[in-house]
Amino acid sequence: MPAERKGAPGFSLIELMVVVSIVATLASIAIPKYADMLRKAEEGGAKGNLGSIRSALQIYFSDNQGINPTCTSGPLSNVFSRALVPRYMSAVPTVKTGIHPPVSDVYCDYKMIAGSIHDGQGWYYDGDTPTDSQVGGVWVACDHTDTKGTIWTSY
Repeated sequence: MPAERKGAPGFSLIELMVVVSIVATLASIAIPKYADMLRKAEEGGAKGNLGSIRSALQIYFSDNQGINPTCTSGPLSNVFSRALVPRYMSAVPTVKTGIHPPVSDVYCDYKMIAGSIHDGQGWYYDGDTPTDSQVGGVWVACDHTDTKGTIWTSY
């Protein structure tokens, strides 16, 4: 015959406190790592989208005998819509850097100005000056650094 326990069945207060403290410790370690993984995933997506846009621009350039899409300075998200969508890409992808809100706008200008109006605008496209050495280039319009410490506009 088994021995009978004294008192009510269940866990003691000490046992419950130990379990809660272990769960709290694990959560304090896991939650920041999870947030960091989410930011890295968004950065990877933004870099992949940047590669897709650059590929579409290269195909456009080849199909149009060495001519890049042109635009005037300003926030013109229809630059890619007119030139690249839907023939070269289905839609202008969204920039998700984990720093700014997601946006799929394209800002057209002849030079990227650090710490200026371009920051957080989405994509930056150099299509303003045909004689510029970087004409036809596209970058992430963000002056901040990614998780590895690289400035977004350097990609």
